[in-house]
Amino acid sequence: MVSISRERPVESERRLRAVLRAAQLVHLPGAWCFQRIGGDPPVRALATAKDVDGWCALVPAAPHVGEQFGVTLTTFPPNVDNSGYVGWLATTIKQRLGSGVFVICGDNPRRGGIFDYLGYPLEVTDAVHNLIDELRLPVGGDPLDLDLHVFEVVATSPASAISRDTWFEFHEHDGIVEASYTGGQIVTGRLVGRREHDRVRTAYTQLGVDGLLQTGTASMRVEKGTDGQLLLTESYTWSDGTTGRNVLRSAGRGDGA
Repeated sequence: MVSISRERPVESERRLRAVLRAAQLVHLPGAWCFQRIGGDPPVRALATAKDVDGWCALVPAAPHVGEQFGVTLTTFPPNVDNSGYVGWLATTIKQRLGSGVFVICGDNPRRGGIFDYLGYPLEVTDAVHNLIDELRLPVGGDPLDLDLHVFEVVATSPASAISRDTWFEFHEHDGIVEASYTGGQIVTGRLVGRREHDRVRTAYTQLGVDGLLQTGTASMRVEKGTDGQLLLTESYTWSDGTTGRNVLRSAGRGDGA
């Protein structure tokens, strides 16, 4: 019912987007609200919960009465690792739309196990539905898209600070590329740039284990390797004018994200 796994943030997002695509979603009609109850739950209640003062139920809302919510029911397929799903989706909605959410979970072994009711303010219903639809889309047909790829280092120059112990996590949206990297002699690093076809122009900054803060710019060439994985060949220039070359290789996405 509850899975335990260790993965990088990009790997988590890749997996959870695949979970969202595989899940069955039903946007429930109408408005819903919470109602305190003194006895048995109303027939149309979706869920009940108890605190020290008694019971509360999630029920259809009367017009203009109380705080009102839209609700989406999510049912997951059997044997899928959906650990972290609630936190990821709630955080994404907050970051993109500014809205908080609530989640009520249940269990139905006949339909894959855990299911969720996701609630959100009624006034952002359309925006939440549109965002969920966007998150369910697979990556487009561009074979050089860098979004949600993890890269390992396969070759460096003498002036390079990164090594085979350094790992990169990439995001790309509308051609804007961002990546974080860490490992080896790098405590943390960030780069940002823009991809046009097979070229990426970036600026980067990083903090080393020696406490040194370094910056520079780079031009990357993106290509598909013979094994189907992406290769990034980076020509970089440090802020002091020193130049070099690195080669990165994607570690694969494997789930069709």
